[in-house]
Amino acid sequence: MKVKVRGIYSTAISKLLMDAGIEITQPAEAIKGALGATSEEKPDVMVEDMETKEGVYVYGNEAEAVIDALKGKLKKSIFYREEIGRIYCGIIKNTDQRSKSIVITLPDGEEGVLDLKNFWGYVKPGSKLLVQSKGTYDGKIMLSTQLRLFGEDVIIIKNGFTKMSKGIRSNESKDKLYELSKDLKLKDWGILWVQGAENKEREVLSDELNKLQDKEHEITESFNSCEEPKTLYEGVAKFFVLLGIDDKVVLDEIRKGVMPTITNHHTLKSAGYTILTDFAETLLDKYSEKEMRSKVEETLLRYGPAKDKLYRLAFTRLNGTSFRVDGIVEDMTVDGNDVKSLSLKIRGDWGERKYVIDADKEYMISRKNDAEERTVILKPEIFPKFAKIITLDISSKKEGEDVVINNEDRIDKLIKKGEIQDELKVELEEALNEIKKV
Repeated sequence: MKVKVRGIYSTAISKLLMDAGIEITQPAEAIKGALGATSEEKPDVMVEDMETKEGVYVYGNEAEAVIDALKGKLKKSIFYREEIGRIYCGIIKNTDQRSKSIVITLPDGEEGVLDLKNFWGYVKPGSKLLVQSKGTYDGKIMLSTQLRLFGEDVIIIKNGFTKMSKGIRSNESKDKLYELSKDLKLKDWGILWVQGAENKEREVLSDELNKLQDKEHEITESFNSCEEPKTLYEGVAKFFVLLGIDDKVVLDEIRKGVMPTITNHHTLKSAGYTILTDFAETLLDKYSEKEMRSKVEETLLRYGPAKDKLYRLAFTRLNGTSFRVDGIVEDMTVDGNDVKSLSLKIRGDWGERKYVIDADKEYMISRKNDAEERTVILKPEIFPKFAKIITLDISSKKEGEDVVINNEDRIDKLIKKGEIQDELKVELEEALNEIKKV
């Protein structure tokens, strides 16, 4: 298996994977020099930074082997798995008028939702439906009736159009692939040509398309005979590895084994302090790592957070999507050079709300008037102008005399699917108990 790694975590992750016996291919120049990796062959698996830099996403034919290697060292991170393109025989459960969606019963006790706008016909509970996963939102599997089947160089799309991936730039290659699409005359299917198809022989591509059509016939036959929720096609697994702050330090230690590295290297780079981090590491031959780390912390603290100044909370969800909240710093506590906690006041059209985060706690508090809500998170990372927070969307609030917990079973689901390990489970369950005290 060959893995290509890119991004701010690439040196540490490449070293971790090589130590686990996994080959690194198409490495950056710095990794070639530090680790002696020289392969330029096509990768089986890709590891790339998430947009928020709160971790990496891993995808490819053997992604699970890479995830297993990462789990061996990273005990306090989340390895969230999304089944992109899995096809189900689903059973209609009911409609949710509030979200304008159809609730679909899937295998293994899972449920998915299908937007009513994408469904034509009568919604009859108990009837079956051929649906495909297109990702998750708020822990729910989002479904579509427009099916896609994935090959190595081509994706076929039900009732879609023929098009090219952005990586195919040559007009000659585009003309060749469009001509092949016309010759094949795929009924009711469009073709998305993937980068790499331009370098393949016509016969190879034609054979791949024929195999995908055969797979489509198998899926249709299986659907026609199924009477209960069933997985008909696996699709492509994509993992979001959300790195806890403790595991970023683990990656720091791995990186130290191959090149000069200050503690909090990955935390700082994930927040955009690349120049500061690189400069500090060029001075490690003159000053101790402890001295440089202290100087970096002192420098950052001079720039904030500051009371009565604008501040941002930047949230990342389990599936890599993000949102932000902006407000004014109302209060904060500092221990040495470390900001340990802060409170933020938000004013909007809906009124005033206060957020409280603590660097050592895996939950945060928000208050509006006399009502308090608590949310389970990974330990936040607090910087001068913003804080980075990974949220599990598990929250509590009091309604009358009762405490209502949203997504209370999420931790159990994560551990059942192997998406968190015991070390993190213990801490998250403690946080869950704390939010119940709202």
